[in-house]
Amino acid sequence: MKKNVFRLRFLQAVLFIFFFLCFSPQSSYATAPKSVDLTYDMNTQTLSVTINHPTLFASMHHIKYVEIKKNGTIISKNKYGTQPTDSIFTYTYNIPAEKGDVFEVTATCNLWGHKTSTLVVVVAEPVAEKPAAPTEVVVALKAEEPVATKEPIVAPKADGPIATKEAVVAPVATDKNLAQVSSSQNETKSIPEEDIRNLVTKWVTSWKSGDMKTYRSCYASDFQSKGMRLNAWISYKANVRKNSKDINISIDHLLISVDENTAKATFTQSYSSSIFKDSGLKTLELRKINNEWKIFKETM
Repeated sequence: MKKNVFRLRFLQAVLFIFFFLCFSPQSSYATAPKSVDLTYDMNTQTLSVTINHPTLFASMHHIKYVEIKKNGTIISKNKYGTQPTDSIFTYTYNIPAEKGDVFEVTATCNLWGHKTSTLVVVVAEPVAEKPAAPTEVVVALKAEEPVATKEPIVAPKADGPIATKEAVVAPVATDKNLAQVSSSQNETKSIPEEDIRNLVTKWVTSWKSGDMKTYRSCYASDFQSKGMRLNAWISYKANVRKNSKDINISIDHLLISVDENTAKATFTQSYSSSIFKDSGLKTLELRKINNEWKIFKETM
């Protein structure tokens, strides 16, 4: 009789454990991390990893590993037996890095699933460069001068009396520049400032849409930035875009200065994506090549 009671209780205990493991809230709640957000502080050389991983029992269901790669190489793999909170928490790691380095961080749940995020280290340079603002005066003069002088020059030729032919011929004969203005009226309609604005718009739009062919066409063949030439730059940008989602770029306070076949476009750029967010002053240096403006240097 006692044996039967013992067996019955033993069977009940086994069934209880079985149903607990199968239907307990903790087991059904086992999920991969919802998000892994990365930020890097260049001043303190600190990488911050913020993980969103909801749990009911942190001792049983938690983030077990945080693996960190820098430029494709594993530099640390941290193991944890629990997590600090039941949802969102942050781990910090002191890791030296330079502008352009790429961090790839993977957070792995001890029960199921993992999440990986990537961050490109970008340093916002001091906004002290804003002395470029005076170029607004330069642009206004250069853009408006040809337009303002067009009417006084062309008007006499249009309104001159047909009967007095000498009055029409005389101004052309005494001022060689009038002939040049008359023959280049179509060209002056294409104001350099307007062409550069169109290029900047095409440059921003193609990057947001991922049209790397059009994006590349905005650059000169001898382009250099961050120690990279054009092919390396486009490859680097394509890799950043591949690892980013929800890219959004906006520019404000665009100032353009033109000096014959060279120009500068300075503006405030606000950039955000799934892996990075930044805002600061950016300058595009341009050169006119085959009657088209191209970017040959980019700084921020």
